[in-house]
Amino acid sequence: MWNKTKSLQLSIILVRVLFVFIPLLMLCVPVITEWYDAVYGEGIGLLGGRVALPLSICLYLAAVCGMVCLWALGRLLQNIRKDEVFTAANCKHLRVISWCCLLAAIPFGVFGIWRSLSFVVALAAAFFGLILRVLKNVFEKAVELKEENDYTI
Repeated sequence: MWNKTKSLQLSIILVRVLFVFIPLLMLCVPVITEWYDAVYGEGIGLLGGRVALPLSICLYLAAVCGMVCLWALGRLLQNIRKDEVFTAANCKHLRVISWCCLLAAIPFGVFGIWRSLSFVVALAAAFFGLILRVLKNVFEKAVELKEENDYTI
């Protein structure tokens, strides 16, 4: 039967798999971007021409944000596994994850100059970062209430 423990374990496993997979995928970025350039050479955007280099830069920057995000997510899941949910450390991890999403939106927004569809990815990343900021604020308030409750007799 599926339960919370198995769900948490699956999340931890998926984070670890992605933590290995993303660097391996980054080795393939030059090949992927050259293929993209060959197949979709004429895109819709303000600038035309080859996009292999700007797309590579965009993907590498997003991968750095993704790796930091995965690290923080892994730490968050480990804390939850130890039943440490409403802690200042988890608020810090949520803050890091939200900033990573917001920072990942920047290269995709810039790449939107070459390919307009990239603006959608940038908007989605920024929106996700905003949602996580709100969630982080809720966690901070819960930590504050928990600490206040712990000191109450």
